[in-house]
Amino acid sequence: MKYSRTIVLLCAVLGGCVTEGDVSRRNVKESPNDAAAYNYQLGVEYLRAGKLRPARERLESSIRQNPSVATTHFTLAILYQRLDEPQLADRSFRNAIKIAPDDAAVQNSYAVHLCGQKQFKKAERYFVDAATNPIYGTPAAAWTNAGVCMLDKPDDASAERYFRRALEVDRQFASALLELAVLKFDQNNALSARAFLQRFFAAHDATAQTLLLAARVEERLADDTAFAEFSQRLQDEFPDSAEARQLRRGY
Repeated sequence: MKYSRTIVLLCAVLGGCVTEGDVSRRNVKESPNDAAAYNYQLGVEYLRAGKLRPARERLESSIRQNPSVATTHFTLAILYQRLDEPQLADRSFRNAIKIAPDDAAVQNSYAVHLCGQKQFKKAERYFVDAATNPIYGTPAAAWTNAGVCMLDKPDDASAERYFRRALEVDRQFASALLELAVLKFDQNNALSARAFLQRFFAAHDATAQTLLLAARVEERLADDTAFAEFSQRLQDEFPDSAEARQLRRGY
């Protein structure tokens, strides 16, 4: 889960972030809910700037002033993750879900957290809940996250099943295509890996990672022409990348 992207989106939903000066000029007679909203927005701004201590103070104040806003609990969970306080993050995620049980974005993020804590079965359930939510805008992301989690378990069969579910809802979903290409390469199924990479290149720009993988796939398939083509593209398009250096070292 891209927490920074999540935070930007949360800020945009509130109509823009405020500065500390904006908060200091607010009406001292405002309601606790108004104060909570100001503290939340300032906490988000601090979090975006990497100022974690004041972000924590503002967000925790917002919770005390108005504990019924799921978004605040969700954002505080993200902050606790960055502070490496998994138990507090878990509590905040659960509070957010209790308030907004059908919020698929919260479910998906909580599942990512659970997977990081090696709670695979519970994480899997929340990924599926998010992915099957009919109003969730990016179910392919949740299915792909579930697949990545299963790889960490490890359970390659379940991982592949979830990656393919992602492609059922979005045939061009980049992460799922790349994950399947890597998985098939690791399983010594280079032909299948090539097929997924071809689908990736047909819909997305090449990266250093995908070009190196393509070169390795073609090397395994003994296609010298294709291997040379992808190797040259990697050196030409990403000459200073770690992947280009890896290729020059022979992996």
